[in-house]
Amino acid sequence: MTTPARRGARRYASRRAPFASVLALAGAAGLAACSDEAPLGPGEDSVPTLTVDASQDWAFVELGETASTVSIPDPTASTEWDIAFFKTAVMLNGGAAGPGGVVGHCLCVNAQGATDAELQELTPESKLDAFLAVTAADVPAEGDAWMSDALAPAIDGWYRYDPEAHVVSAASDRVWKLRAAESEAPVYAKFHVIGIEGATQANAGHVTIEFAVQAGKGGAMGEARAAELDLTSGGRVYFDLARGEASDAADWDLAFEGYTIRVNGGVSGSGSAGAVLADASFDAMADASDAPDGVYSADAFGGVFDAHPWYRYDLAGQHQIWPTYDVYLVKRGDAVYKLQLIGYYGADGTPRQVTFRYARLDR
Repeated sequence: MTTPARRGARRYASRRAPFASVLALAGAAGLAACSDEAPLGPGEDSVPTLTVDASQDWAFVELGETASTVSIPDPTASTEWDIAFFKTAVMLNGGAAGPGGVVGHCLCVNAQGATDAELQELTPESKLDAFLAVTAADVPAEGDAWMSDALAPAIDGWYRYDPEAHVVSAASDRVWKLRAAESEAPVYAKFHVIGIEGATQANAGHVTIEFAVQAGKGGAMGEARAAELDLTSGGRVYFDLARGEASDAADWDLAFEGYTIRVNGGVSGSGSAGAVLADASFDAMADASDAPDGVYSADAFGGVFDAHPWYRYDLAGQHQIWPTYDVYLVKRGDAVYKLQLIGYYGADGTPRQVTFRYARLDR
């Protein structure tokens, strides 16, 4: 059997990248709660920042000498935006996400080399010099260094492929906390894939999942149940967590197709479903509802910000987000901008208030 088709971008279910704590961010100069540009750092009024409210829906931004938020009715058909933010997700107007041809590259110094403890000590002020040090000389040539956006499912890495034995197996040690699609009385669940049989290049064959449901936030975890799903037809198989059975396109939480698992949220559906990769085993997990609401990620389009997440979550058992303070390059046509995401919380601690500093690089 040949290697199964792989997706061009990974999300992560492993979106664990470094973030500064609420207190550190709340005390940092320049972390405004409004969506206006503001200078950050003493004497550095030439370095603008922008804070966007990413709490309710995608916040679309047009880059320029002054970046600004823009209203975009249909992002897949508009060239009026460059980058967008929703909760912790970031997408660029290119590839599957939009027609703008925008691509990205990460100068990933901190994400790759810093420990969790070191990341917790970083602040917007301490990483300003790293941002200023990036020049046009750091811009890579055309080619594989630049990434465009592709589907970034919230549940990813649920199978493994052995290229020598040509065998696909379940990554049963990867367990997700799920929030179901219904928003008014949300159901939560723990979930993982425990079996794959008859996999081909086109699809995972017969997939066995194990899950347990909680009726509401903080509710008692129900008994573990298993279900086998037949993906051999090539079509999409929908699944309802509360009923524990296959569903239809009108009422679903998870959808299985080929080697992709979608959640009914974000770019994949109209529901409120989301997922976050857990650091506990399936048997040990007693509560799938204890993560902050903004951490249950829906499906999105992601490229460089998916492959190289801009934050880490839940360091030292704190349900917070810490930026990595890595510098990203965003390219549209001949224009290249450097961006550094420096905050997720407003001055009063309100989450999903994403702040970044930016500058155009002259080449």
